[in-house]
Amino acid sequence: MGQPGVRDGAIAESVVFLDHFKALEDPRQSMKVRYPLPEVLLLCLAAVVSGAESISDIALFGRKKLDVLRRLRPFRYGTPSHDHLGDILASLDCEQFRRCFAAWVAKQTGVAPDVVAIDGKTVRRSHDRARRATTCRA
Repeated sequence: MGQPGVRDGAIAESVVFLDHFKALEDPRQSMKVRYPLPEVLLLCLAAVVSGAESISDIALFGRKKLDVLRRLRPFRYGTPSHDHLGDILASLDCEQFRRCFAAWVAKQTGVAPDVVAIDGKTVRRSHDRARRATTCRA
């Protein structure tokens, strides 16, 4: 089961992370939401910290590590596919996300939120030959 307190620490850290994103509006119709935004954000954080570099990597991480994720949140319907995950993330307000993320990073590092540098102009590797790169317009 692991070291005593490790699970409690992970739960506490996930609460701290999600607290910073309470102001992030979920533009989806609430009656149609299958994957709650806090679960999506936690999935993305865990996957990226574990080395995920793309939406497909995040979705794969979610499928492979669902049992671990369920220790932190219910994930009642599992995790979204890469297509659905991309749609959810694309629907979020970039500026709101930037503010929430910068506040969380600032809390972790002890620097002011306005010092946290985030390249919001073009998301790395978000393009293919048929489409333009995903951009964040603040």
